[in-house]
Amino acid sequence: MNEETKLTWLKRVLIFKMLVVLLLWGLPTWLAPEGVLKLFGEILPSPPFYMRIFGATQMGLVFLYWLAYQNPVKNRDMIRYAVVDNTVAFLTMMGYAATVGITNPTVWVSAALVLFFAIAFYVLTPKAA
Repeated sequence: MNEETKLTWLKRVLIFKMLVVLLLWGLPTWLAPEGVLKLFGEILPSPPFYMRIFGATQMGLVFLYWLAYQNPVKNRDMIRYAVVDNTVAFLTMMGYAATVGITNPTVWVSAALVLFFAIAFYVLTPKAA
């Protein structure tokens, strides 16, 4: 695959990543009331501080992914960060699944998504200019 095609696919993956982070992880954990969280199979912890901080940091990542989308070659470190971030998230989920167990289907969907993103960002990381 040539570099131009890789950049086109990278931008598509970045758009998909921004939508997933925004709609599945960011906004719900940052602002959603308890009723909305139940739709995702989650409960509002008491106190909700750490969940809300997680949501806020996810919203910050959306902004960074947007910057990477604007110029993937210049911002390739963000793409490399995404490889590490998604890999660590996947390994954490699998470790939790192996030791405690996961019954929530949303978490399994999230695990599949972060694995996809880790692989896609690794394969599509642009070469330095």
